[in-house]
Amino acid sequence: MAPSLDNRSRPRRLSTGQVARRLGVTPDTVLKWIKSGLLQAVRTAGGHYRIAEDDVDTLARSEAGQLPVSGGDFLYCWEYYAVGGEPGAGCKACLVYRARARRCYEMSGLSHEAGYSGAYCSKSCESCAYYQEVVRRPRRVLIVTESSELQRRLERGAASSTLALEFASSEYECSAACDTFRPEYVVIDGSLSKRARASLCSHLAVDPRIPGVQIILAVSGSESVSTEGGAGHALPRTFRIPELEDHIIGLEVGPAASA
Repeated sequence: MAPSLDNRSRPRRLSTGQVARRLGVTPDTVLKWIKSGLLQAVRTAGGHYRIAEDDVDTLARSEAGQLPVSGGDFLYCWEYYAVGGEPGAGCKACLVYRARARRCYEMSGLSHEAGYSGAYCSKSCESCAYYQEVVRRPRRVLIVTESSELQRRLERGAASSTLALEFASSEYECSAACDTFRPEYVVIDGSLSKRARASLCSHLAVDPRIPGVQIILAVSGSESVSTEGGAGHALPRTFRIPELEDHIIGLEVGPAASA
């Protein structure tokens, strides 16, 4: 039977997964756009979102494909400027893309001869829309500790920081935070037992909800972290918020963990 005129006139509707693949973002990002009103959606009888294809195409074309960095989700510069989810030729030839560098603006002083193309660069990083989005974005950090003293110390310094902190005192609470908070960094208190630390590291490193998460151990003295799978970084257990911010900046200047 041929479709009715009413059915033929209805716009094609896409699932959040289809929209994510088309725009080169995660399904979580699409959900954030819907909840913030950036994308209009309807719900099916089963409770799933559906988005009109025309609305998706309009978003993809807006501002030459400059999709917003939504919520806390990170986008590389070439993803931000991608059209239809595909990086431009200038981006693919750039050292930033080849190195999977998280902070293109840290490399903007390099010359074209060094491999920096600057395909979408403005007169200065400060006038770049991507730069403005990224520098304002708080980094989500989960602190796993049983120490109320450590928690109080970090909470006091967090009010004026660029970090969004969440705390967990057990593996169960840590797993729950991964589902709702989606940390980009997890700091594990070195005062936890070695078994607890090893279990946390092994589970976090393969958790599909937080791909590319960076695991940092807060250790005492010269304690090694090399034997605890998934944790490649360490801070002294006496660290304060400015030290954590500096440490995270150092990690972000280098290649991403998921590259």
